[in-house]
Amino acid sequence: MTMPDKACELVNKDVKRIFYSKAIKEKMQLCSNELGLPMNFILPVKNYHEEGMLDNDMDILILNAMTQIMNFANDYLWNLQQHANQK
Repeated sequence: MTMPDKACELVNKDVKRIFYSKAIKEKMQLCSNELGLPMNFILPVKNYHEEGMLDNDMDILILNAMTQIMNFANDYLWNLQQHANQK
């Protein structure tokens, strides 16, 4: 889920507050419902679209999302391998 700063003024001022925002949680729930995915599959990140410099707080969100994506992919491949070994 991108652009959380547009959905919540609190996050717009301080991206570290992203997981404390009720507005972001509501948007994540909406995404979850619309896409049929569990809430823990919805990963909020703020894009570098207006910033001129790198921001560690934004980078942490992006790296967290990448880590989760890699973990999901790894679990999927492990499950495929387990099913193939059972045949």
